[in-house]
Amino acid sequence: MKSKRINILFCLVISAVLLLAFNACELVDPTNVTNPEITDEALRENSTGGTASLITGLRREFSDAVRSAHIIDVVSDNYFNTASFISNNLDRPSSVTPLDLTLPTVYNAQQELHALADFGLSTIIPNDKLATDEQRAEARFYKGMALVLLAENFSAFPIQELGPTVTSRQAATLAVDEFKTAFDLTPNANMKINCKLALARAYRLAGDKANAAAEAQAALALPNAANYVFYAQYDAAQLTNTPVGRIVTLADLQPLPRLDFLDPKYTVNNTPIPSLKAEEAHLIIAEVALVDGDLAGARLTMANAVTLALSRPVTNFNDSDNRRNRPNDPTWTVKAGPNAPAVPGLIQKRGGGTAGTQVKVYAISGTSLTVAAINALATANATEHYRILYLLRQEIFFLEARRMSDLGIRLPVTDRQIQTNQNVAAAAVGKNVNVPSYIPAGGTELDQFTVDAAAGVVTIAHDMNQLIAENIQQVSPFLAQ
Repeated sequence: MKSKRINILFCLVISAVLLLAFNACELVDPTNVTNPEITDEALRENSTGGTASLITGLRREFSDAVRSAHIIDVVSDNYFNTASFISNNLDRPSSVTPLDLTLPTVYNAQQELHALADFGLSTIIPNDKLATDEQRAEARFYKGMALVLLAENFSAFPIQELGPTVTSRQAATLAVDEFKTAFDLTPNANMKINCKLALARAYRLAGDKANAAAEAQAALALPNAANYVFYAQYDAAQLTNTPVGRIVTLADLQPLPRLDFLDPKYTVNNTPIPSLKAEEAHLIIAEVALVDGDLAGARLTMANAVTLALSRPVTNFNDSDNRRNRPNDPTWTVKAGPNAPAVPGLIQKRGGGTAGTQVKVYAISGTSLTVAAINALATANATEHYRILYLLRQEIFFLEARRMSDLGIRLPVTDRQIQTNQNVAAAAVGKNVNVPSYIPAGGTELDQFTVDAAAGVVTIAHDMNQLIAENIQQVSPFLAQ
């Protein structure tokens, strides 16, 4: 015992001497100090308690992936990039290449979420005796969401380091398996709703209309699911809501005038971003009904989506943006296309100096449509039903990075991915942007509009929802092959 005390004392003395030596000069490099007990292998073999940190990390990575994807709305007809540092090519979809400097912001964040979930499920959780089924389910859920996000935004990509590419539909099918497992594992009621809503979304991406409709119905049937929303969370210090900086603080991104009433959707740095919500279940059910030729059923479920969207909270915000070279008069009307009717109430007055002018904010969902407008649809006109359905999707998912996917546009993977992975370099798809033929060619056509100040009318150059409806065989995942 005496010898043991002497050894301990000796160690303490040596430690003190080393500490003094370190403080006295800079010859000691602390980066050379290693602990033989703390190695990568040791941590992998003994991950006890590590799952809790894994889940925290997955939640953060998910929020980062969601906020990073907001710039995808610039690729669509939702927003135009007026002065932001993001790539100008995003407003010209056909010009996007793997070398585009903005691509890694989106692609890497989604791949990092998938990689962390995959690593946690294969390495941390199996070696953590404290891991719970609820934690296992949440990890599965985030892995599935990573696959869904990738599938919505890219046509093909690897999901293993240096592995082969999978198509977006293959990734959606893999996501289905993750959500099913998560649903069976979790005892958490909200996570069960998450899984069902995500399953409906994944089945839609995979083109499986029967299962998409069934899961959407199942989601709505769960307790407390009728007006459910699942958010990506943010805080003002460590992980901010990035869209707020570009849309409110700098006002570098401006919406298409037809969508002006929905902007800004988020107003402060910690505003959460909706990622799954009950409206989507209704819209999926409606799309399946349309594909099956059930126009009356589609009208019913679209009306349900409108009712829910209009019931969401509406707040006020003092907006000081003067709308540079943009319509800023609420008395003006907007035509969705040259042959469309002029619709009032789509433009909000802004500006008024630093105090700003009060505008309405729809932080969850908003729409310009009413139940009466849905019910008034011509009972035999399927094309008009599709136009309204995709207009609803555009408005309800505004600034949630969903519109580009609905337009059928898919981005290429990054150049670094191509250069470092032979499988990607040799792949037939995934390396080039995919822009369908019905998308107007050249320049910034998706963002163009004209103003007749004398008449107080703004006319959008292309009614993309009309073009979607006319080309629905190529657009809807349930019809496109």
